[in-house]
Amino acid sequence: MRALVRIAQTLAIGAAVLAAAPAAPAAAGPFPSFPGGPSIQPPSATCFQFPYFGPKGHANFDFGQDVVRLLDDRGVQVEGLAPIEAKPGNKGIYMPIGWKQDHIDPCNGVYYPGGFALNDVQSGHSIAIHDIYLRPDGTHAQVDIDGEPQGEQLVATYRLSEFVLNVPTPRPFEGGIGPKVWPFYTSAYLSQTVRELTGIPLNEGDYLANLDAVVQYVP
Repeated sequence: MRALVRIAQTLAIGAAVLAAAPAAPAAAGPFPSFPGGPSIQPPSATCFQFPYFGPKGHANFDFGQDVVRLLDDRGVQVEGLAPIEAKPGNKGIYMPIGWKQDHIDPCNGVYYPGGFALNDVQSGHSIAIHDIYLRPDGTHAQVDIDGEPQGEQLVATYRLSEFVLNVPTPRPFEGGIGPKVWPFYTSAYLSQTVRELTGIPLNEGDYLANLDAVVQYVP
């Protein structure tokens, strides 16, 4: 019981760090830019980096059925950028969790290395989303379009109220704890960029995916 309480407290700290992390305007690029954040700066003395709150685990970022259908109809292929892996059939992506693979930065948010790319076979365009940070206003990431860096952009949004209560959800059959339901929504930047490059009618505010994450403490 003490262990579960300690885990819940640690997860609550992670949520608090996320809620306290600031956001700022995005850098400009050759494609439309919307409010996001600056390129990531090294942590300062007051913004130290400390390990993620779990020694291991995983996170499944599963695209909504409508998004999967739109990708399939267009012929867009989802590609994982290590250590993140793409799921078969454009279903989403899989993200490992561990001391050496992600961390919480009090100034920048919760960090996931790697990312994923949307490869449009018809047009030959590619959108790569990588070096992902979760902050109060949503998901920020470095974006490359056809190999050209666009700087950091706000690629998805979410509502803290929809996941805070689910953070300490016990996952006894998976040896850990974490939210099963955390909805993500399409940002203005992602909507307009995807429309311009592929023609896919992905609208701002559309349901994008669900994040199901479990931090494991039992082998």
